[in-house]
Amino acid sequence: MTVLNTCQCVVFYEYILLISYIQWMVYIINEQIPERRSCLSTYRDMYLEVVECLHQVNRSIYGVPAIVVFIAANVADIILIIHTDLLFPRDYGNDPYLVVSFIWLLTRTVNVLTLYVIGDVTEKEVNRMSLVLQQRSVIERNPRIKRQIKFFLLRRLHEHYHFKLYGMCHINLRQLFSLSNKAIGYLVIQMLFKLNK
Repeated sequence: MTVLNTCQCVVFYEYILLISYIQWMVYIINEQIPERRSCLSTYRDMYLEVVECLHQVNRSIYGVPAIVVFIAANVADIILIIHTDLLFPRDYGNDPYLVVSFIWLLTRTVNVLTLYVIGDVTEKEVNRMSLVLQQRSVIERNPRIKRQIKFFLLRRLHEHYHFKLYGMCHINLRQLFSLSNKAIGYLVIQMLFKLNK
């Protein structure tokens, strides 16, 4: 069990580091475009490579564990800890494991929130490229470069980026809130069943 938890943590934090690094690269590209330090085609090529790398990371082995292990298992552990250790503990006396259960609950919650926040921030940064290009096209005087910007903006318009794991699970905070509402509803129903016994 300890080996499994260690492997989950290693894969989870490696995935978070990869996504954070890609998000940082997109941020650097977005900051360099208005400054005109290099030609626009270089930034466009760099941007396309970075987004393709992001798609590959999310479709690779890192995407499936993020869906199955990090979201489903962590949410299931959160529900289990709340249900068995905090709401309905078996030993009503002094429970030395209450603090451990609470810390375990916090770490699971932080893991799920970290994954969702990193995905949301990365999606916003990738989609900020359109705004940066629009600002650059307004200040650009060269008609050839303006035309290149317009073509790239048109391409970006049809490719609005959504942070997806393994190409099938769109990660956003609305889904997290929906999932947490279902979990709270489940716990309320369990409490009502216990009270009716």
